[in-house]
Amino acid sequence: MMVLLLGTIALAAAAAEDTMIPAAARRTIAETNAAWLQAMKRHDAAAIAAIYGDEAVFITSTGETLRGRVAIERFERERFNATGRVVDGTIEEDGLAQTGEFVYEWGHATLRVALNDRNLRTVTGHFLTFRAADSSGRSRIIRNLSLP
Repeated sequence: MMVLLLGTIALAAAAAEDTMIPAAARRTIAETNAAWLQAMKRHDAAAIAAIYGDEAVFITSTGETLRGRVAIERFERERFNATGRVVDGTIEEDGLAQTGEFVYEWGHATLRVALNDRNLRTVTGHFLTFRAADSSGRSRIIRNLSLP
């Protein structure tokens, strides 16, 4: 059901306005994704939370809803303790669309995670991210849906 919802939202966003995504927005998204991956490798929950807007909503792959940077940072800290250290990974953009002030990105991520630096496992998932500029003009994630 969630995958269908993701596909429907992505298609609706793409069809809503067939606008070229500005180069600056593409660059910001690429930089944000790279910063997120580096923060995951460092176990830097504060850096991950910093890419979100003040009132951001993050829905995890298990359906848990987190509201605001403080909740997102706490979640990331707890996740690091439970799942181990990210040693490598990729974030692949499958599409971008813009409607008014909102930029939608959907794609998938693959992370290699080590628990106690011994057992490596691969974790994969899909995402749909909504971005908008905050009051200072900085692009922030305002909604993020993570899917298994």
